[in-house]
Amino acid sequence: MEQLLTTDFWLTMALTLIRLAAIVIGGALVLKFTNLLVEQFFIPKPGSKTLYLDEKRARTLSSLMHSIIRYTIYFIVVVMLLQEFKIDTTSLVAGAGIIGLALGVGAQSLIKDFVTGFFIILEDQYGVGDYISIGDMAGTVEELGFRITKLRDGNGILHIIPNGSIAKVSNYTRGHMQATVNVPVAYQADIEQVFTILDEVCATVRQNVPEVIDGPSVLGVVDLKPGEIVIRIIAKTVPLQQLKVETALRRLITERFTEANISQPQLVSTMVLPENKVAKAGG
Repeated sequence: MEQLLTTDFWLTMALTLIRLAAIVIGGALVLKFTNLLVEQFFIPKPGSKTLYLDEKRARTLSSLMHSIIRYTIYFIVVVMLLQEFKIDTTSLVAGAGIIGLALGVGAQSLIKDFVTGFFIILEDQYGVGDYISIGDMAGTVEELGFRITKLRDGNGILHIIPNGSIAKVSNYTRGHMQATVNVPVAYQADIEQVFTILDEVCATVRQNVPEVIDGPSVLGVVDLKPGEIVIRIIAKTVPLQQLKVETALRRLITERFTEANISQPQLVSTMVLPENKVAKAGG
């Protein structure tokens, strides 16, 4: 009891409290500073020349970095506080390393899912709303996380795919798509008249179909088959709207050829789409 009243005891207690407060405050300041750095890196101000990311991806990545930094600083602060109370933290650090190693060995697939998901988001391979194909599955991305991707196909089936199993992705909604229509015409038809009509059809579709980015234009004769000449029309369209443009072209061509009494064996589109994509477009 007498030791509690000594000056040395209270001085030691005061110094210990100061060190404890310094550790906690220092940890808080470091956490705040690193959070500011993360925000500046992932979400730069307008007009800044720093790295620019899509807002949704930037928010996701910054949230991940905030979590990693926060728990790392918490662990360091706890270890330093325990050391101030003369508690041996060697076993704690070693135990954390052993637990981390055990988790790493036992959850390799889970770690692979998270790492792959991180790079999918970082590299912007695809995002929510994109139409993609992964292996034998194709559909619209409904949700993208660090562990899984949720993909809904044209039949309404929701596919939940671990990111670690994704080896190849085809994205149909980045950049323009190409609409291609092959126009078969009988040999006895007037080719000059056919080209004139096709040019008029292209001009009409160009003016009236907003999904067209460039064209349509008559590429020319691409094949000579028994009983028919094949003329090709191509156009650049907005993503996933090539079927609409092709349909408009085929309808107008059929109408104009019928009016001009031009015989037409069959109209064929050469656009090849995944099965689920055709179902989606048809719906």
